Amino acid sequence: MNCITPSSPEYPPLLSKSKYAVPNLWINGAANFSDEFCIAMVGTRSPSGIAPSTVKSLVKTLKGYKVRIVSGLAQGIDSLCHEAAIENDLPTTAVIAQGLDMPLQGSQKTLSEKILEHGGNIISPFAPGSQAYQGYFVKRNTIISGMSNATMVVESRTKGGAMHTANFCTRENKPLLAVPGSPMTPSSAGCNHLIYQNQAQIIWNAGELPAILGLNSLFPTFNSPLPTLNSQLPNWAAKGTILEINDICEQSQKPVNEVLAMLTEMEMQGKCKVNGHSVIFLN
Repeated sequence: MNCITPSSPEYPPLLSKSKYAVPNLWINGAANFSDEFCIAMVGTRSPSGIAPSTVKSLVKTLKGYKVRIVSGLAQGIDSLCHEAAIENDLPTTAVIAQGLDMPLQGSQKTLSEKILEHGGNIISPFAPGSQAYQGYFVKRNTIISGMSNATMVVESRTKGGAMHTANFCTRENKPLLAVPGSPMTPSSAGCNHLIYQNQAQIIWNAGELPAILGLNSLFPTFNSPLPTLNSQLPNWAAKGTILEINDICEQSQKPVNEVLAMLTEMEMQGKCKVNGHSVIFLN
């Protein structure tokens, strides 16, 4: 564990210029933020059933770029984002609301160890010995936003930590992105609100994420091998059709993970709406 200050070369460069900079930041793991694009990916602790596929589709499009995924190590969307970063060989940073020497429990402990094993890091604005405290999460969220070039809300209710992080992002005039969801899904209400209020740019298509973030101009030598999913469901998925996901798997003869990936992209393109275990096709 090291303590770094805004004058330290290891200190996240955007955070050092941010209104949310802290005089001391404690870090476990490798610290190399200078040539990376940091994107905060945050969301609810109680995501929908399609959230894992959504996160995987989004993060997969970033593979190969000098991108770092920043999140808060919480259960739900945060953990899914860290896991997806590791699966795609992207560095990831977990910002926590307690001292680095204080024990983490259960899945958080396992995931933090995995992050460090894969070259990521765990950071905290709280001194060693600081126990986790509910009031600390707001400050944690300022660090997540402050060190990131952009923030994406994957799924969120209208209130919660992800919405705080989004607010901190807009206060610093940084790009804010949100993934739309069904109006019947409570975990998408916050994202839909941000989009409706023109506070966040909508992400219809996972494959467009690198272009939206400007990664091709930042890293011009990288040629993305990951186009958008172009697999189409059969013609029987006509406008107005309502089907169960299990029926789609059976009739298309595709595994559930592939069907969920296709449905995620189709929903982002406005071609369908997923509500629980059923899907309505819009065009």
